[in-house]
Amino acid sequence: MKKIFLIGGSGILGRYYAKKLSHGNQLHVADIGLKTKKINRNRYDYYLDIQDENMVKNFFLDSKKKYGAFDILINNSAFTTEMAMKKMKKIKKIDFFSTEIWDQTLKVNLRGPFLGCKYFIKYHHNNVIDQRVINIGTIYGLHGPHHEIYKNQKFFSSISYSSSKAGLVGMTRWLATKYAIEKTAFNLISPAGVYNNHNKEFLKNYIKMIPKKKMAKEKQIYSAIEFLLSKNSDYVIGQNIFVDGGFSAW
Repeated sequence: MKKIFLIGGSGILGRYYAKKLSHGNQLHVADIGLKTKKINRNRYDYYLDIQDENMVKNFFLDSKKKYGAFDILINNSAFTTEMAMKKMKKIKKIDFFSTEIWDQTLKVNLRGPFLGCKYFIKYHHNNVIDQRVINIGTIYGLHGPHHEIYKNQKFFSSISYSSSKAGLVGMTRWLATKYAIEKTAFNLISPAGVYNNHNKEFLKNYIKMIPKKKMAKEKQIYSAIEFLLSKNSDYVIGQNIFVDGGFSAW
């Protein structure tokens, strides 16, 4: 039985990951949208604000004291475009260059995973056991969006989201080359858009950019996590795995 941290478990993908990962593993899910409680014998939920370094530190330290060293960390938390839109409603406009949105996005999407990795290494790293760290990025981390498909939509492509996820690529590779020799593999998964009741106009325009001609499903993104957690993926180090229906192959 693996002991797994899933940081970010209340969104559409996080909920799916939590459901799948709880089978046969001891799963500890932390998110600002959760309450601290035991769900069942395999799953524990925690309230965690990854912008608060002391809270992150204590989360990993307390877990080590109570349960011992963990095997796996999955950094899935994100300040998404949807969250940015809710903030922007307060100021009555979409501002691509909002400094407030930029700062909060980087705090959650880049500084947050940095803190997760920092304290996972400090309190749980063990060069005797096979450990894995998976960071969750986006296709827009290293590939620019097609801005025209967002015209006339009630949502948009966020410059801060793309920038934060691009930083995550560099951070993952730095950690991967540092800790590969110590049996901890760091990798990144970069998904394409996951279908979530998108309107027909956006769906039509979006899939034009995808050779597979469809948006992703949760299970297709999870398949990459499943692979990276498998025993024989231990030679996969520092990779950015695109699960994008061919978007990055154009």
